Amino acid sequence: MDILKKVRIETYLRQSVLNDVVELEKRVWKKEGYREVNAPMLYFELAYLTNGLVITVFDEGIFPPEEKKMMAEKDPWYSGDHPIGFLACFANFDDEGPFWYGARMGVDRLYQDKNIGVAILDGVYSSAKERKISRIRWTYDPLVSRNAYLYLHRMGAQVQEIGFNYYSAVFTNDELNRDISTDRFIVDWYVNSERVTERMEKHNFPRHDLSVITPGNTLNEIVLDEEGLERPGDTFVLDAESTPLFIEIPYSQDKLLKADRAKAQELREKCRALFMRYLAAGYVIRELYVKKESSGRTRPFYRLDLDPRYA
Repeated sequence: MDILKKVRIETYLRQSVLNDVVELEKRVWKKEGYREVNAPMLYFELAYLTNGLVITVFDEGIFPPEEKKMMAEKDPWYSGDHPIGFLACFANFDDEGPFWYGARMGVDRLYQDKNIGVAILDGVYSSAKERKISRIRWTYDPLVSRNAYLYLHRMGAQVQEIGFNYYSAVFTNDELNRDISTDRFIVDWYVNSERVTERMEKHNFPRHDLSVITPGNTLNEIVLDEEGLERPGDTFVLDAESTPLFIEIPYSQDKLLKADRAKAQELREKCRALFMRYLAAGYVIRELYVKKESSGRTRPFYRLDLDPRYA
C-alpha cells in the first residue's frame, strides 16, 4: 500500500514517544486537565508492559517539506519528529482465549483522511501475526461510516454486540462525545481467518451487488430535512425475520453533530434500537454497502446476516 511507503511505524515505546503520544491524544480530542493528560501516560505504559501493544506512526513523506515548514510556522509541534497517529492495545482473555483489546486510537487532525488508520492497523496486524495473537477486539461508534468501511470492508472484522452508552462521562469529556450517548459496536477481528487474510494480505475486497438492498429487507430510512441534515424517515421495522437485512446509517454524522446535537441524538436512538433488536436475535454484521445516488447523495447501509446457529 502506498501509505506504508510514506510513514514510519514503531511498535516499541521510547520515553520521548511516551510523552509525545500523550500530547497527541490531548490534541486529537482537545482535552485539558489532570485526568485527561496525566492518566493516559500510565495508561500507555501499562499497555506496553503487560504484553499489549503501543503503535506510533510518523510522517516520512505525506506532506512535502515546504508544506511541513508552513505547518510548523503555525504550530511548532510540526517542526519535530512527533507521532501523527497511535494505537494502544491491552492483553486480555475470555472463553475464546487470549486477545488484544484495542483501547485507544487517534490520528492527528491535519493527517485525517490520509489513510493513517490503514497504516496503524496494518502495523497491528503484522504485530499480531508475529506474536501469535489470533483475535483483536475494539469498539467504534456505529454511526461513523468511514470507520465502518475501514473495519468491516477493508479489514474483514465483524460485529455481533453493541454496548448501550458504553462510556461513562469520565471518558467522554471531549468535543466529539460530549452530550451525546456513546453507543458502541464491539468488533471482533479474527486475524488468521480467510476473510481477514484475503483483505489484509491479498488486498481482495468484495464487490457489493447493491440490487440486493430492497424496500422489503431495509429496516429503516434516513432522509434529508429542510436544512440538508440527515434525520429518521418513516420506515422503521422491528419484526423482520428474513436474511439479509439492511440498516441505513448517516453518511455525515459529523455535520449533524456540529449543527444540532438533539437531532443527532434522535437519529442515534432510532438506529440503536434496530441494532440492539437484531444483534440480540442472532444477526451478525460483516459488511457496509455504500449507495451513491444520481442526486450526489451517498447512503451507507450495514448488511445483517442471520448466524446459522440462530436460524
